[in-house]
Amino acid sequence: MRLSVKSVHAIGVALFVAVCRVHAQGGPPMITDDPGTPGNNHWEINMAWTDQRTPGSTLVGAPLLDANYGVGETLQINYQSSWNILRDSGAGSESGYGDSQLALKWRFHDADGLQASMYPRFTFVNPGSDADRRGVTDSRPSFLMPFEVLKDLGVISVNADFGYQYSAERVLRGWTGGLCLGREVVKGWELDAEVHASSSDSLDRTEAIFNVGSHIDVTKNATLLLAIGCDMHNSLAPKVSLLTYVGIQVRL
Repeated sequence: MRLSVKSVHAIGVALFVAVCRVHAQGGPPMITDDPGTPGNNHWEINMAWTDQRTPGSTLVGAPLLDANYGVGETLQINYQSSWNILRDSGAGSESGYGDSQLALKWRFHDADGLQASMYPRFTFVNPGSDADRRGVTDSRPSFLMPFEVLKDLGVISVNADFGYQYSAERVLRGWTGGLCLGREVVKGWELDAEVHASSSDSLDRTEAIFNVGSHIDVTKNATLLLAIGCDMHNSLAPKVSLLTYVGIQVRL
């Protein structure tokens, strides 16, 4: 879901020049997704607090749930949703159960240091919810058809995704894509940075996000997820001045 009032994230590729071990990873807390799956009969559950600030308003996901289940070694079933809180400086606060996302990832190539996957996902307002009328989620369902690629280049690994979002609501239709670089500083501590872009269906309006994040293993089966970012450019919607993600990933 990535909080549907325009997701984003931000700062620093230079962090990766000096460190030594290579290991790029998309997915939470980054916007760019990767081809990875949890493995057969395994769970990967991300619980997070997110904060997106634009002039005069703040959108908070508290919590954001991102649950993934592995079917075989190459398939992943995904469900995402969140409780959204919208604070508007001129109209007070509104809250509600945000829209839900169902998705299926298929990694169709994994050889010679190159992985590739497709990750179709359907986003919809939960039955009985009036969160769309209160402005804390989008009113129409949408379907995103993205592809993900991960390549190990030796000195650095590169993760990229690209796709198109379909919707009956024209404002929700458009292109999206990202590029994420990552390195493992020491065992269990990874730094990631990305540039992620979205555009309108006709490519006349765009958003560009610069985001930096980190994965920090706290136990064998739990990882702390951190990210902070902002818009570099946005003609799609009000410019996001700050986007943060703080969460925990549990693997079962």
